[in-house]
Amino acid sequence: MPIGLYEGENFIIRVANKAILKAWGKDDSVKGMELAQALPELADQPFLQILKTVFQSGKAYEAKEDQVDLEIDGTLKTFYFDFVYKPLFNEEGKVWAILNNATDVTELVNAKFKCKESEALFRQMIYDAPIAIGILRGKDLVIEDANDDLLKIWGKTRKVIGTKLLDGLPELANQLFPEILQKVYQTGEAHYGYETLARLERNGVLGDYYFNFVYDPIFNQEKEVSGIMTVANEVTPQVVARLELQESEERFKNLVLDNPMPTAFYETEDIVIKIANNEMLKLWGKNEKIIGLPISEGIPELVGQPFIPILKEVFRSGIPYHADQQEAILVIDGVPMKSWYNFTYKPLRDADGKVFGILHAAIEVTRQVQLQQQKDEFLGIASHELKTPVTSIKAYAQVLERMIRAEGDEKKALMVKKMDMQLNRLTGLIADLLDVTKIQAGKMTFNSAEFDFDDLIREMVEEMQHTTSQHHLHAALNSRTTVIADRERIGQVVTNFLSNAIKYSVDADSVNVKSYCTDDEVILSVQDYGIGISSDLQKFVFDQFYRVSGNQQHTYPGLGLGLYISAEIIRNEGGRIWVESKEGAGATFYFALKIKQ
Repeated sequence: MPIGLYEGENFIIRVANKAILKAWGKDDSVKGMELAQALPELADQPFLQILKTVFQSGKAYEAKEDQVDLEIDGTLKTFYFDFVYKPLFNEEGKVWAILNNATDVTELVNAKFKCKESEALFRQMIYDAPIAIGILRGKDLVIEDANDDLLKIWGKTRKVIGTKLLDGLPELANQLFPEILQKVYQTGEAHYGYETLARLERNGVLGDYYFNFVYDPIFNQEKEVSGIMTVANEVTPQVVARLELQESEERFKNLVLDNPMPTAFYETEDIVIKIANNEMLKLWGKNEKIIGLPISEGIPELVGQPFIPILKEVFRSGIPYHADQQEAILVIDGVPMKSWYNFTYKPLRDADGKVFGILHAAIEVTRQVQLQQQKDEFLGIASHELKTPVTSIKAYAQVLERMIRAEGDEKKALMVKKMDMQLNRLTGLIADLLDVTKIQAGKMTFNSAEFDFDDLIREMVEEMQHTTSQHHLHAALNSRTTVIADRERIGQVVTNFLSNAIKYSVDADSVNVKSYCTDDEVILSVQDYGIGISSDLQKFVFDQFYRVSGNQQHTYPGLGLGLYISAEIIRNEGGRIWVESKEGAGATFYFALKIKQ
C-alpha cells in the first residue's frame, strides 16, 4: 500500500515507501524535498490545496477513485486512487505532519469506464438500430429502455419507460406474449416468432398487427437471467397482402372449380396443372391425381399433338390463343378417342405484367362437328346429283330456245331464255355448294400459273357488264404486273365482288373497280354505292352462309357462300381480303396478293 508522510506547511517528504515511489515514478532522491518540488505536475491539480486545508483544519480528508495526473518517464499519465490525508498532532495539539495512505484503483476505474462506454454504446446501438429493440428487466418485466421504433410499434411514448410491461401495455394482458416472456425468463431460452398476430392500441384504437420478433434472455455475471431483450419487425403489410392474395386465390380456385364449363389453370413454363374442375377432368378422362403434374406427364397422349407447344408459346409471349373445332385425341377409359373442341388459352399476368399462369376454358363440339361433316357430305352428294340433271335441263332449254326461235315465236323463245338464265343461277348455286364441300374437306384444288393481273380483271369486268344494263362498271386498272396464282379461282373472286356490288346497289348506277400495286402486293378494290354494312357486322361478311339480316334478308338472293368461298381462295393463295363500309354509304371490298418474283 502506498504510504507517504509530509512534514510542515511546505509538506517535506519524510517518508515514502516503495509503493508510493512507484506510483509517483520517482526514487529515494525525492525524500527531503517539498512535495510541490518533487511532483511539479501537482501544481494545477487540487491535491496541494487539499493538504493545506487538512494541515490548517486538522481534519482528515478521504477520497474514492480520485483522478491524479502523474509524470511517469517524462509522460503525464492519469491514475485513480482511493486515499486518505490524515493529520498528525504534536504534544501541543498542533498539526506537524500529514500521513498519506493510498490504494491504486486505476485498473478498476478504467474497467468501470469501459463498462459504461460499452453500455452507452449498446444503448446508442439500440436507439440507432433500424429495427425495434427494447430491454425488459426483472420478473416484473420493467421496461428499462425502448428505441423509437419499438415505441412506435407499441403506439406509446417514452412515458412507459420504467413501468411494468403490462402497466404500459395493458392490452397485452390476455394475449400470449406475457406467458412467452415469463418462460424465456425462467428457462433462459430465446423465443422466435414469425408473422405473429398482436392486438395493440394505437391512437386509442385497438387493431390487429403482425410481427417477426425475438425474445432473447440477458444474463448477469452469475449467469442468471436478469432481463430480456425484445427485437421486433412489423410485417403487417406483407402478411395482410399475403392473406388477401390467399383469399383472392381461394376465390379464383372456387370460381374455376364451380364453373359449369370445363376449366383449368396452369402455372410455370412447364405448364403444371394447378387447378382443374370436374368437368375438365371428365373431358380429359382423368382424375385429381394429375393435379400438380406437368401436362405432359398428367396427359401424356397430348405429347406430339399441337396443344403443349401452343401453351408454352402463350406463356412465353403473353398472347391469348383461341381455336374452334380443333381435333384432339384423348385416352378415355384406356381407349384413344378422337374428339373436337372449341377452346381458349388466356394468359394471366402479375402486377409487373409478367405472365404467371394460363387459364384454359374448353367445350366439346364433337357432335356439332360430326353433324357438320354429315351436312357437308349431304351437300356434296346433293350437289353432284343435282349437277347432272341441271346440265341436261340446260342443254334441252338451249335446244328448245333455238327451235322456238326458228319457228318465229319470239315470245316463247324469250321465256325459254329466261328459264336458261335461272338454270345458270341454279348452276352457280350448285357450284358454290360444291366449293364449300371441297373447302370443308380440304380438297379445293389450285392450279397456279403466271398471268397478267389487269388483263384478268378487265376480262371479268367486260363479262359482268353484259349482265347489267343499269350499272356502269368503271375500271381504273394500274397494277401493270403479273401474278402467280390460280387464274380461274382469282377470276371467281372478282366475279363474286362484282356481282355483289351490282346486287346490293339497286338504287345506284355505277361500280368502281381499281387495281394498283404497293411494295410487294397487288390490290384489287370494288366499290359500290349501295346499302353498305354496319361496323358491327363487317366481321361476319366472310363467314359461311352469312346474309343480310333483318327486313332485307329476303330482298337479295343467294346462299351467303360467295364471300366465304372468296375468302378461302384468297387465303389459300397467301393473300388478304377485307371490307371497308358504312351503313347506307356503300361498301368497298378488297383483296391483295403477293407479287412473287
